Amino acid sequence: MSLLTPSLSVELAALSYDVKKPSSVFGGYDLKITSTVKGFFSFDLSNGPIKATSGGFVSHMKGNETGFVLVGKGVSTVGRSNPFKNDLVFSMRGTDAASDWSSDFRTSICVSDSGKTVHSGFYEIFEMIKGSLAKHVEQMKPGGTLHCVGHSLGGALALMVADWVKSTYSCEVKLYSFGAPKVGYTDFALSATNRIGLKNIYRCVNGGDVVPMVPVWPFVHVPYNAAEYCLDNNKLINPLQHKMVRYSRNCEGKTWTSINKEVGFHSNKRVVLSVKQASQVQPSIFWMNRLSEGLLTLLNDTKHGAAQVLQSAVANGLNLYDKIAMILSEGALGSPSLAGAATGLLACMLKFSGYAGVKVKDLSYSFIRWVFEQTLKMVYRLARTALSLVD
Repeated sequence: MSLLTPSLSVELAALSYDVKKPSSVFGGYDLKITSTVKGFFSFDLSNGPIKATSGGFVSHMKGNETGFVLVGKGVSTVGRSNPFKNDLVFSMRGTDAASDWSSDFRTSICVSDSGKTVHSGFYEIFEMIKGSLAKHVEQMKPGGTLHCVGHSLGGALALMVADWVKSTYSCEVKLYSFGAPKVGYTDFALSATNRIGLKNIYRCVNGGDVVPMVPVWPFVHVPYNAAEYCLDNNKLINPLQHKMVRYSRNCEGKTWTSINKEVGFHSNKRVVLSVKQASQVQPSIFWMNRLSEGLLTLLNDTKHGAAQVLQSAVANGLNLYDKIAMILSEGALGSPSLAGAATGLLACMLKFSGYAGVKVKDLSYSFIRWVFEQTLKMVYRLARTALSLVD
């Protein structure tokens, strides 16, 4: 089964941005295809790319369709073999305009056709492109591999497409994503990880790229509780790290075995934070992961487990973090150890959010909810800044 290299997969991901809109001068699509890509795949845009509408109610009312998926087919070469000659590539575009933000951050959920909990904005776009993609999959050559590639929102769509193809067709599928946000809850993440296969998933991140951290828990990544491919060693959050050009640069000359693999977040990792640790907190991906793991540890230490809290909040129509604030406030009243851990978590969240001078003086519902709100605002503000810089 063929495998794209890091540099080839990121080049294909970058190409998808060329099909958002046709050239205003020539009317066609100006694909910036490198000689490397051209030697392996061809792209027929005589009928245009596969299109969809994103950006919420206004865009849908106006019918603002844009190109989202570029389809590539393996070529037969003269004088040398092409390992991808029977293969197909779906390269999916990421977010590159403010109008797409509502698709990325409208974090309402829905139940997919497979019965799993997923981000409704991502799923809506996936449903628009699925029928067109099916026609290409059904025409694949025997023994071929489908390579699903995407950056940013495109990485989220690539995951949904890979999971759907594996559940519907018998072909081999590989998934390559760069700076992709999270798609669904644990039920989806577990199912997709098992269906696609851990060895077939190449989830790549730049250090300091905040977009892969959103939406926040209870959304989790695929592969579930597994390592990601870390393309550099940057520590602090930097919106520029989400840029396509930085992912392209960081993949140059790399092999999959030469890239460092790390488990950034693990839902079962026990993390208890203290007030003293707040002085160490920085606006980094490392601390975003520790805050999430600390919150899950606290929930599991209450009589309510994380899964039970999630089900209860969804069933009662409550905002999830309102529900968590209630549980932590009530739990802290009856347990000194829970009170200490909750105080430590909140102190670290305040430092992360830029409120180092604010002390945790009480564990009331209103104060806990306010700290959650400031933390979430900080994360999503940084993510929106990163998305506005995509090129």
